[in-house]
Formats: sequence, structure tokens, C-alpha cells
Amino acid sequence: MRFGPCNPSGTRASTRLAPSNGDRTLRLALVLALPTIALEQFLHTDRWTLAALPLYQALHWFSDSLLALPLAAAGVWAGQRIATRLGLGDSNPLDVVGRACLIALLFALLLVPGAALHEAADRLTHVHAGSATHSHVPLPRRSTGGPRSLARFAGHALSDAFTGQAAGLPLTILALLWGGHGGPLRGTAATKTLEA
Repeated sequence: MRFGPCNPSGTRASTRLAPSNGDRTLRLALVLALPTIALEQFLHTDRWTLAALPLYQALHWFSDSLLALPLAAAGVWAGQRIATRLGLGDSNPLDVVGRACLIALLFALLLVPGAALHEAADRLTHVHAGSATHSHVPLPRRSTGGPRSLARFAGHALSDAFTGQAAGLPLTILALLWGGHGGPLRGTAATKTLEA
């Protein structure tokens, strides 16, 4: 977007506003969370249920994606900062792939505790919690769970999180390559440049 007042010499000064870091983080988090959760849901829902209840499944995917969005945003934010400290730029394609892998790894790790939140939310809000439309490993109960049950749940959640990156990681790489020249990763909320 270019605009600006006339300067004293009579030529127009233009100002270009780059998206803020928060906007870039949210956009990248959406690119990461939506396909990751879609793939996980597709793999955990039987085909009959997908065919019989498509609107319900779409709403469930959307609600689960909203639950995962803060985790994706945290993964993007932390991954961008760690990548910058490691010297991974946003113009070299290999650096961009490394940056995307770091973001996807952090998001996958954050999805493990997120799986416990997901199971708790499903018990409260979704009809399918008592039926067999999804085949997630149930969250262990505190009284009967024990370390083995908790480890099984965490292992399953980690496996799901990394499987979901088969959809999220390539799209994150593309989003970073496409938007890599959109502005600095650190700095002010909006970068202004004046052209005389």
C-alpha cells in the first residue's frame, strides 16, 4: 500500500506498511494448524462417519483447529525467534526449510499437552465423546492411570502431532518462502519506509 503527502519539493513521498509480527505469526499459525488438525481428524475418524456427518465433522475440525491455534501461534513465535538466534534467515531456501522444520517441531511438541485439553473439551462439548466416531487414545484417569497409561497417552499424542506435520510442514515452508520478503522478523509493529 503506497500513500503519502507531498514533500516540499513537490514530489509525493510514499509510505509502505509491512504486516506486523503479530499478523505474520497469526497467518502462519493458521497455515500450520488448519491442515495439521484436518489430517489428524481424517486419520482418526472412520470413513462412514465422515460420509454420514460431513457438516458435523467440518464443525469439529474447525473447533479443534481453534483449540490448536494458540499452540500453533506459540510454536511460530518461539520457532521464529530461535531460528533467528541460530542465524537462519528468511531469504535462503535452505534456511527457510530449517526455520519451518523448527516451527513444526515446536508445534508438534506443544500438541502433546494440547491433546489432553482436546480430550477434556471433547468430553464437555461433543456428542461423539461417548461414541466411536473418533479413535483417539482416551486420556488416562488420575486414579487408575498411572505412569504407564500416561506414557501411552503422551506417546500417542506425540505420534499424532508428528503425523499431522505431513500436512502442516510443507504448507509452512511454502508460506515462509512466499512471505519471506514481507518484512523483518523482529522490530516494530509496522515498518515504515519513506521514498523521496
